[in-house]
Amino acid sequence: PGNVRELQHAIERAVILANSSVLDADAFLFPNAKQQNTNGLILEDYNLQNAEKQLILKVLERTEGNISRAAKQLGLTRAALYRRLEKYGF
Repeated sequence: PGNVRELQHAIERAVILANSSVLDADAFLFPNAKQQNTNGLILEDYNLQNAEKQLILKVLERTEGNISRAAKQLGLTRAALYRRLEKYGF
């Protein structure tokens, strides 16, 4: 990463996409490094908005569609989660 903001985004992306509680060098994305994750997604153009959308989907699956539990796990209010669901067309 070239600056603090890019480093912050790289860390956020790594945490969201991590498959375990330990982050290693492979968890971080760096410019010009075309990579695929285990879901087959090309991560080169993966942005925070796409990551948020995928995280919401995963949590909704994990909570079997329970909005209250999903919002709590995401650290959001139910209203905020509903706004994001509307934003992403769910």
